[in-house]
Amino acid sequence: MQWSNDVWLAIIAAFVIGAIIGYVILRATNVSMQKQHKLEQELKAANTKIDEQKTQLEKHFEQSANLLATLAEDYKKLYTHLSEGSQTLLPEESDKIAFFQQPQLEEKEPENDDQPKDYSEGSSGILKS
Repeated sequence: MQWSNDVWLAIIAAFVIGAIIGYVILRATNVSMQKQHKLEQELKAANTKIDEQKTQLEKHFEQSANLLATLAEDYKKLYTHLSEGSQTLLPEESDKIAFFQQPQLEEKEPENDDQPKDYSEGSSGILKS
């Protein structure tokens, strides 16, 4: 069985066309894989950055809470110091200084406990035709 030149030429052409199509498919899928890999890296970087920001926020608010607690304690110490100083230095005047008078809580009479009505008794007539 002998093949003619046309058959050999068709086989070679089919091989070349197949190789070109394979190369194009390989490049197309390889580019999408590279994009996917790049997007995954960007997602990991974004998640890492968010985690770092959360950690920084937690530290910030923890430090703020500690500073506020210290500030409140220092305010108490200052108030006590001023109060004791006024009683020591000005014993007859300390009762007259309004700054050191503890405000008395006034008890309010409870108001009517009826819940406010968010609706009217009848229809408003807006939707009547």
